[in-house]
Amino acid sequence: MLISLNEARERLDQLKSLFDPCRLCPRGCKAHRIVNQVGVCKAGSQIRIASWASHRGEEPPISGFNGSGTIFVSHCPMKCIYCQNYPFSQLGTGKDLTKPELVRLFEKLISDKVHNLNLVSPTHYIVQLLEAFLELPPELQKTPLVYNTSGYENIDVIRLLDGIIDIYLPDIRYSDDQFSFQFSRAPDYVKANRETICEMARQVGELVVDESGIAKRGLIVRHLVLPNDRAGTKSSLLWLKEKIGTKVQLSLMSQYFPAYKAKNSPELNRKITFEEYQEALDYVEELGFENVWAQDPTIDGFA
Repeated sequence: MLISLNEARERLDQLKSLFDPCRLCPRGCKAHRIVNQVGVCKAGSQIRIASWASHRGEEPPISGFNGSGTIFVSHCPMKCIYCQNYPFSQLGTGKDLTKPELVRLFEKLISDKVHNLNLVSPTHYIVQLLEAFLELPPELQKTPLVYNTSGYENIDVIRLLDGIIDIYLPDIRYSDDQFSFQFSRAPDYVKANRETICEMARQVGELVVDESGIAKRGLIVRHLVLPNDRAGTKSSLLWLKEKIGTKVQLSLMSQYFPAYKAKNSPELNRKITFEEYQEALDYVEELGFENVWAQDPTIDGFA
């Protein structure tokens, strides 16, 4: 966190004004969260945590040697029919925590020597998460904060996080709002996603790692290749090159499988093929991206 504790608390107060009536995500559903009225995402007044762990499955500079202190919250502003984490993102499984309990959870993860606190899909609970983080002792507040998001964000929220979040880890999920609505019930995803990624890049810049290769600050952009090009991979990558540049750290993911309701979708009811992923890799190379994590397209697991 680069700003002072007092300034961070002032930002938190401004975020609270977006909490009720709720306008934390682009939906702006205006649910009265304080009295536990739920909106589209189904989140109420108290934070619900689905799971937490020292996670070693993130990108190498995030997981490092000791793992990333990953906190998966329940519920989600998006309604992806293929969500691999649907039991808690869509069905809401998890445990409600008080602020003191959440503070203790943060302290436990940090005591395990994790490299960061990794807030997964935090948008609808960012107020509660920051309230707890700002209650930590000053030395623990030096732990880098990762904002790990679907990329469906309210630009006003992201602006208020300037100097608080150290590492942004957004998805570029779609390049066409037809598919963002069809498969994720996320209207106006493309505009919201692109303007917030630009703001994230402005705030934190290119990825900065220490002498051990551990991320300290910066932007990592993820893109999941979907069957039948429903993610609009080439359009998204071209936009990323033109607006952010080829030095951005890019994570090109191939692990799609038809989870949750995707088996009922003729367009998404299979894994991606070797050829689909290879085409995406070839385009990444053609565009000249310099910092890319890719998965080996020769391994098993493709359709």
